[in-house]
Amino acid sequence: MPRASPSAAEAALAGMKKFTRIPVPALAIFAVPHDMGPWLNNNPDPALQAAAQEFSARETAWVEKQAKAFEEGVLTARVVRLAHANHVVFSSNEADVLREMRAFLLTLP
Repeated sequence: MPRASPSAAEAALAGMKKFTRIPVPALAIFAVPHDMGPWLNNNPDPALQAAAQEFSARETAWVEKQAKAFEEGVLTARVVRLAHANHVVFSSNEADVLREMRAFLLTLP
């Protein structure tokens, strides 16, 4: 039986390289903890609220682990954590992102 074509995610990851050394200044912005959105934040269902809080705690730990790994692995990085931003951080926290980008750019030679 023929194998189905790879999904977009599989295709993207197939050519992935692991960069173990980044010798230039880098800026990384993480949304941690993420904003769960009004559909969860304002939902009156206690079961959904409990599930959302549990998910948020696990997701926050996972993203914080990524941020810490980036910080420890890329010594030239400025790592910024923006609390309660959403996944599209440049949209949800435009002023914060612009502030951090400007501050980062001022450090460049």
